[in-house]
Amino acid sequence: MNQTINRKPNNIYSRLVSFFLFLTIIAIFVVTHFALARVHIKIYSSLETKEAAVLVQMQAENSPELSADAILGKIISTELELSASVPSSQEAVSSDKAGGYVTIHNNYSQSQALIKTTRLLTPDNKLFRLSENITVPAGGEVKVWAEADGLGEEFITSSTTFIIPGLWEGLQDKIYGETSEGMSLQSVPTFTVNQATIDAAKEKIRLEAEKQSLAKINELIGENLAIDKSRLKFEFETISSSQVGELSEETKVTQKIIVHGLIFDQEALMKIAKEKFAKELEGGQVLLNFDTEKISYSISEINLEKQEAILEAKTTITVSSSENKWDIDKSNLIGLNEEGLREYFKKYNPEKIEIKFSPFWVKTTPKLKDHIIIE
Repeated sequence: MNQTINRKPNNIYSRLVSFFLFLTIIAIFVVTHFALARVHIKIYSSLETKEAAVLVQMQAENSPELSADAILGKIISTELELSASVPSSQEAVSSDKAGGYVTIHNNYSQSQALIKTTRLLTPDNKLFRLSENITVPAGGEVKVWAEADGLGEEFITSSTTFIIPGLWEGLQDKIYGETSEGMSLQSVPTFTVNQATIDAAKEKIRLEAEKQSLAKINELIGENLAIDKSRLKFEFETISSSQVGELSEETKVTQKIIVHGLIFDQEALMKIAKEKFAKELEGGQVLLNFDTEKISYSISEINLEKQEAILEAKTTITVSSSENKWDIDKSNLIGLNEEGLREYFKKYNPEKIEIKFSPFWVKTTPKLKDHIIIE
């Protein structure tokens, strides 16, 4: 009987303790909520997307004075000697006689010599003559200029075939001529070297140097560090070259090329470039977007002695003014959720707005105005 009486007060006491503990937890949560609840609102205006460029320094790991805004890397060099040739500039001069290039085919078992003025006859009996002596190898072909035997437009013809009447009749179906371009009123073209053909030969060398040097350098450094053509810097020295004005069917150039390849961490370049883009913005602007997909870079300078280089990084960035241009009464924002805030700010016509509540359970704007942060 006494045990039953004693247990009852204990139960009441436990319930009271639990109740006050619950109230204490609720009070702590409420106080914590009011103390921590915040909303961070960023309002952007005058959004501008533009091309931008910054310079990034690359230094060697053992450099005595490492810069905080430089990337680490090294330079690998290789040397090549390459030659290239391209067709020279062709100029056709008007003539009273029709002419054009004819390909002489020899499907016979022996070579065939043909002298200058050898006759060529079209199926409609237009007569042309070779402009030079040639020898057509057995099973081969030779391209040669031919000119009409007479004056006038009557010799103009489109693509056609020619028999060679001077040959034995049994050979005429094995050794014959054809033209795909036809015969027109023009004389034998002259081939002249000019600056454009020299530049074309040099470009051909550059492309081959790019291909060979990438293969050499990437073989040395391994697949995980493989570089592309944007990390190459070339030094060209012309050893021999055709001269402007020279009469030649081909323009030939030979060059010595020293190629420098830059080895560095791509992510490090991205990070430093982004930081520099942000630092170099005009006052009152903030960097919103830095397009890593479109970033490109080129090598501006190389210092082989110090193993250093300067790279120019380019990409598309989006910037906005970070200045608060509106007089906003924060009391109008209290209790609004994200949708309500966005609806409220529509009247200011912002180009972009970012809203972040904290801690994670907060979904509406706090009652304390100083916890409503607007930038």
